[in-house]
Amino acid sequence: MREDDLDDEVPEDDDDPLCPTIAYTALEKQRWRREWRSALIVKVLGRTFPFPVIARRLETLWAKCGTIQVSSLSFSFYVVRFTSQIDYEQAAAGGPWMINDFYITVRPWRRNFNTKHAEVASIMVWARFPGLPREFINKEAVERIAEKIGKPIRVDRATQSGDRGRYARVSIKIDLTKPLLSKFKIEGITYYVEYEGLHRICTE
Repeated sequence: MREDDLDDEVPEDDDDPLCPTIAYTALEKQRWRREWRSALIVKVLGRTFPFPVIARRLETLWAKCGTIQVSSLSFSFYVVRFTSQIDYEQAAAGGPWMINDFYITVRPWRRNFNTKHAEVASIMVWARFPGLPREFINKEAVERIAEKIGKPIRVDRATQSGDRGRYARVSIKIDLTKPLLSKFKIEGITYYVEYEGLHRICTE
């Protein structure tokens, strides 16, 4: 039995007749939750799109080996179920994902997810470091800078190959509750951080 299924059953003692408690057994909850374990909860930050647009875009992004089913929730959240574990893992760990330059937040489905009280505390974004000396445009050096901003996820392929020299690019998981790093120094010289699509992020 998964940890998701180990929550205590709510006793019906001292029930309020004006606000009754609905109790379910652990086995019932385990059975009902099983189909959602390979699901993701997503939200587009900064803009509300029509449901068909969201569904089509997510299908294009994520339905590579199997199919997905997108369901709308309240407060502009969506839940996406996958028939392919490969697709699920790629959607959960890949990205950053965007729809028309608006970031998509992605989190694993969890029991008792309440959209009204859910907060978007972190997101994966693309960051650029323009003007770096050529010797610092490599995976190791760029990740060292990214660690000062958040959790480095993936250095852009063009950055790793050396094809791009104007700036280094890396995806980073950032904490939206903390101020974002805007600049850093290497050997006494100041360089600036550019966040792609940052002006579109809304943590409503």
